[in-house]
Amino acid sequence: MLPEVLSFIAKHKLFAPKEPVLLAVSGGVDSTVLAYLFKAAGFRFALAHINFRLRAEDSEADEHFVKNLAQEMSVPFFSTAFDTQQIASERKISIQMAARELRYEWLEQVRRENGYHFIATAHHCDDQVETVMLNMFRGTGIHGLQGIKAKHGKVIRPMLTCSKNEILSFARSERIAFREDASNKKTDYDRNKIRLEIIPAIEQFYPAFKSVFQENISRWNDAGHLYDAQVGLQKKKLIAYGKNEVVISIPRLRLQSAAAAILYEILKEYGFSPEQSAFVHAAFDAQPGKVFYSSTHRILKDRNQLIITARQEESSTAIYISGQTRSIRTDAFELLISVHQAEGFKLPKDQLIACLNYEMLQFPLLMRKWKTGDYFYPLGMKSKKKKISDYLIDKKMPLHKKEHVWVIQSGDRIACIIGERIDERFKVTAATGKILVLTPSMKIN
Repeated sequence: MLPEVLSFIAKHKLFAPKEPVLLAVSGGVDSTVLAYLFKAAGFRFALAHINFRLRAEDSEADEHFVKNLAQEMSVPFFSTAFDTQQIASERKISIQMAARELRYEWLEQVRRENGYHFIATAHHCDDQVETVMLNMFRGTGIHGLQGIKAKHGKVIRPMLTCSKNEILSFARSERIAFREDASNKKTDYDRNKIRLEIIPAIEQFYPAFKSVFQENISRWNDAGHLYDAQVGLQKKKLIAYGKNEVVISIPRLRLQSAAAAILYEILKEYGFSPEQSAFVHAAFDAQPGKVFYSSTHRILKDRNQLIITARQEESSTAIYISGQTRSIRTDAFELLISVHQAEGFKLPKDQLIACLNYEMLQFPLLMRKWKTGDYFYPLGMKSKKKKISDYLIDKKMPLHKKEHVWVIQSGDRIACIIGERIDERFKVTAATGKILVLTPSMKIN
């Protein structure tokens, strides 16, 4: 068995022989055999054990067993304990999910703090078959058919090439003691039902089921690599990356034969579930302005685009400007404020810079986001009133950029739209004595 495991480690480049590895050891036959294999190979390793406090005295006995095993092997030993039921309740997840999260969180902490290069778990090929079947029953895409990866980040699985029967046979032949977990014989959990009832029932008709299914997983892995490569090519055609946004072209996406699948592969990177992705896809023909949220990002459906931006706390929507204020910073831009004598001052050609008649302003000024119902008298339109909403429509400004339009309000009048246009009533004239100059540090529209 050792030659097969060593060959698997080398083939998949799991780790170099001299690199220290942290072994997750429960005390069961799989992880105990893994420890013996590492010892026989002469690798540098330590044992790490978690007491989940789910099996009363058995949990304490498991910890004691693994601690003794580490002493026998003369390797470092790390352990911790969690009140898993309490934590599952607090996190509002199942006990199994809580145990998994706690396991990998703690193992990674120990790995980092103690200089181990990788974490090794004792998953084997029977686990692989069970995992894929579980994914299929729950509903999955191509990645769920690929099963457990031999190497994922800092986690490695050196025994994926071994079957459960091979592991048990090795333990018997080498007279390796291990702990039995009685809960593995219960069918309370979905995985145990698959292992104890469904797979044995299938094997009555197809004795070679596991080996054939493992071959299928290998093929699905190859198919997954091709799928990922094609999705990567499509992303390059469909996505434009801005400074703070990701834009997906709806017309180009419609042309794809698997548009819904490609959309999900894009959106999952931003925390969107398959169900949410389906809702977004169904909204392609909806009116502009529909919004979808994940825990980290937001999608705005514009006319012919999906605009993805990170969710963040809204900056203040009401900022007062006194006569002495010289700069204001928002999430989108910085506004530089200066006052000049009109005599000898040359009005800048840059339309982003607003030059207002200082004497016409009523301090403190109010800087805020525009809102429905706002209107102003655009410079050069001969005192013709216009709603800001109509002005932005005429500018053909995208919806997601409209959200970042700010105005300067003097009393109850709009003096200017920052970075866009000033109000005719506040323009500089020959009679102007002082000029207030507003310079946004970047184009916000």
